[in-house]
Amino acid sequence: MSFARTTPAPVYRPAARALHWLTALLVLATIPAGVIMLQEGLPRSVQNTLFTFHKNIGPLILLLVLVRIGFRLANPPPPLPASVPVLQARIAGAVHLLLYLFLIVMAVSGYVRVVAGGFPLEVWDAIGVPRLLEKSETLAAQAKQIHATARYALVPLILAHVGGALYHAVILKDGVLRRMWPGRSA
Repeated sequence: MSFARTTPAPVYRPAARALHWLTALLVLATIPAGVIMLQEGLPRSVQNTLFTFHKNIGPLILLLVLVRIGFRLANPPPPLPASVPVLQARIAGAVHLLLYLFLIVMAVSGYVRVVAGGFPLEVWDAIGVPRLLEKSETLAAQAKQIHATARYALVPLILAHVGGALYHAVILKDGVLRRMWPGRSA
């Protein structure tokens, strides 16, 4: 009887995994905050807290996504297992690319909405980050529309990404999710 030793799938570098999970945590926290803060009848103190959280996390998400893209360009991800069909790999690549794009669109449009609308970015203002735009109601309204519309693409992309990861983990059990899971060593 022969016991074949299987080689675990190569994993993402620790920095890539940390950036991924920190970005995911912040995005998944801002989505419900963004939905709840717009509800009618909320106490003003709750609404203000949610608005402050949502609009101050957006620039942090933008910075994390830009760092992630730079890191990914300098450190390409490990290859997918050979068992992943080419079409599936291309779809996964497209979903990743679109996730990056829509995270940037959401963060930039949110920033423009807030700054051009003349609203404070409490955390960023407190640490002295200069505003990159002058007040403009027209620009703020356009950014608000983009931000409100882009969410309809971002949420399905997140669901596709999570669904794909769970499909590989639960159904295929091929190690794809473990590659990005925290704490794994190469």
